[in-house]
Amino acid sequence: MATASIAPDEASVLVFNVGSSSLTFKLYRHSQVTLRGKCHRVGVKSREPAFMEAHDGETHARLEVGLADHVEAAGRVFDYLAAGGFGVDAVGHRFGDGGGHFERGTVVTAQTRPLLDQCAPLAPLHNVAVLAMIDLVRRRLGDIPQYVVFDSTFHAGLPDVARAYALPEVLAEKYRKHGFHGLSYADVMEKAMWYLGESHFKAVALHLGTGGSSACAIVDGRSVDTSMGYSPLQGLVMNTRCGDLDPGIIIQLLRDGHDVDDLTRLLHRESGLYGLSGGLSSDIRDLIAVMDNEPRARLAVDLYVYRVRQYIGSYTAVMNGLDVLIFTDDVGLRVPQVRSAVCHDLDCLGVHLDEERNRLAGPDRIEPLHVEGSRVRILAVPNDEESAIYSEGLALLA
Repeated sequence: MATASIAPDEASVLVFNVGSSSLTFKLYRHSQVTLRGKCHRVGVKSREPAFMEAHDGETHARLEVGLADHVEAAGRVFDYLAAGGFGVDAVGHRFGDGGGHFERGTVVTAQTRPLLDQCAPLAPLHNVAVLAMIDLVRRRLGDIPQYVVFDSTFHAGLPDVARAYALPEVLAEKYRKHGFHGLSYADVMEKAMWYLGESHFKAVALHLGTGGSSACAIVDGRSVDTSMGYSPLQGLVMNTRCGDLDPGIIIQLLRDGHDVDDLTRLLHRESGLYGLSGGLSSDIRDLIAVMDNEPRARLAVDLYVYRVRQYIGSYTAVMNGLDVLIFTDDVGLRVPQVRSAVCHDLDCLGVHLDEERNRLAGPDRIEPLHVEGSRVRILAVPNDEESAIYSEGLALLA
């Protein structure tokens, strides 16, 4: 495995960002993006076909291709790079959590790889895919340097009361909340502070993706609580993950004969919007389109929104106030119907959405969505996790 250092400022660094049902990629050189793209609807059943998009200067490509899993998606990316003559000197990956083995990102070596393997169960949809992609990179590009950046670092300072589970002491020390989507939250908070011209405020940030989704309570730029926990299963209703669940259900499923592999598949891949809609789709945009005529789709969308609103309310109580509400990631930036439903009848918290602003908001810039004079400012803030992965990688590769 790669151990050699390279000159980061001269390297072409390919960044892979594994989502639950997507794969974002960007190629950097001299801190500039020379190629960017995304594989959509990876490994999911939906009404629309899977496709890959790529943007290189004035060239824009959209290819409907098979994307059964993230390894196949990464292979498509490498095929595109090879056809375009793009060179790659190093590859960076987003990894869910370091499992207590790592406090910061790490280069993948013969010493670190076994520890990363131990972290796989913490986020099976992401970590397992990343590990498989690391192996694919070795097969396709040889022993070029690879590194991982951990998504839980932003939540490292969570207070004990937010991090702990009420288990027997020995178990409570072992199993605790890690939190995820930290790269996204760190990025959007920096942008929100710049946009608002202030750094001291209480915010709820909503990372609503086409795969995973979470909420985060943030005070003066610091994470004080977040909805995902020991694993990414906890919290909001997601595309195929269940979110908050009575553990008694797990106990009963075990009694009924389900094993660990069954439960992993059931809770990570067959629940959430997909499961509740009866398999109609795991994409909330598909369900919104048919929910007037499909009661299963309506229930799935309603529960998705209901859970988001629950967390906004609980985090407002935890922080003793709310100054800013932030929407980010694909659903948060591109589905105004979700933003409208989430903010509806939250005037008790000082949340007042401007429906016209919401309808017209673009996904590629910071957009204010609140009515003039609203006590709580509502922002749609584009996130750039790949830039954070690249920046941390510069230090790791040096």
